[in-house]
Amino acid sequence: MKVIFEDKHILVLEKPQNIPIQRDRSGSKNLLDQALDYLEFSCGKPDPYLGLVHRLDRHTGGIVVFAKHLQATRTLSALFASHMITKKYLARVEGNVKSNYTKLTHYLLTDSKQNCVTVVAPGTEGAKKAILDLTVTSVYHLAEGDLSDVSVTLHTGRQHQIRAQLSAIGHPVLGDVKYGSTWKNTAKDSMALWSTELSFNVFGMKYHFHSSPPFEGNWKIL
Repeated sequence: MKVIFEDKHILVLEKPQNIPIQRDRSGSKNLLDQALDYLEFSCGKPDPYLGLVHRLDRHTGGIVVFAKHLQATRTLSALFASHMITKKYLARVEGNVKSNYTKLTHYLLTDSKQNCVTVVAPGTEGAKKAILDLTVTSVYHLAEGDLSDVSVTLHTGRQHQIRAQLSAIGHPVLGDVKYGSTWKNTAKDSMALWSTELSFNVFGMKYHFHSSPPFEGNWKIL
């Protein structure tokens, strides 16, 4: 766990890949408990409070914001829900993404039992609209095949949105077996998806945070 920023309202951390945001059935270590331990034992704050205002998938790394008091939780939760936040991700995907800039719009249907989403036709009952912008930053021509690095800007915040939408256009995230990755030389239990930028205006402040993935796992495959 790396502390990116802290003030009286928020605590911003860099989440490692392959750990959950909060406790789950696996019982493995989670970011929220680590953050609470940091406030209590490193900062000397007994019984600290942290509010969860957004999430990243277990296998996604990068920027996570926690609220440090109840009013901040309410304010930030409303801000995230209203999409008044700029969220950017870096994904390494299979194949050569030909278009340098693309706006993707799909409709996603959630299967809570399988913990996945499916791209469905517009008008499907229960489906939610998902929109993102996609910009190619690098293309790698390797012996095993092509890989592309793409910068993703989210306009909606649906479950597994980036993973499902990239898979739907034939470019699954490297290492994301659930959504169609077939690359043979991927790191086990690793997925090349990282929350790189987060910016928003609140509490009379302009916040802008940046994070880069470590050169390991599927980020090191090149």
